[in-house]
Order: sequence, then C-alpha cells, then structure tokens
Amino acid sequence: YTPARHRALIAMCCAVSRRPFNIVKDAQYVQEVELLRPGTVIPSPTTVLRDVTKIYKEGAKQVKEYFKVL
Repeated sequence: YTPARHRALIAMCCAVSRRPFNIVKDAQYVQEVELLRPGTVIPSPTTVLRDVTKIYKEGAKQVKEYFKVL
C-alpha cells in the first residue's frame, strides 16, 4: 500500500467505471477503507478530479507519441 497507489486506483475506478468523484465521500466506501486499512486518508473528490485529469493528460501524450512513430 502507498497513498499514491490508492489515489491512482480510485481515479482509475472512477474513470473506467464512470463513477462520480464524490464516491469517496460515500459512508459505505469510507467504512470499507477503514475496515481494510484503519487510518487511511481518503482523498477528496477534488483531488480525485485532479488525479483523473493528470492521468488523462499523461495518457494523451503517450498516445500522441505512439502515433508519431507510425
């Protein structure tokens, strides 16, 4: 476990499954995280939004570079 991996997993889950960023405020989600790893800091919906945006921008760069080679 690392906080960065946790944030990346949340961002990918929201993006791939089309879930709202505020899912991290859901009481059952918070309870699940606390059950599995007590004391874990859950990022805010704003942080999830920033992470999804960053992942998208980095992925877009890689796709652009890939098609330059072709």
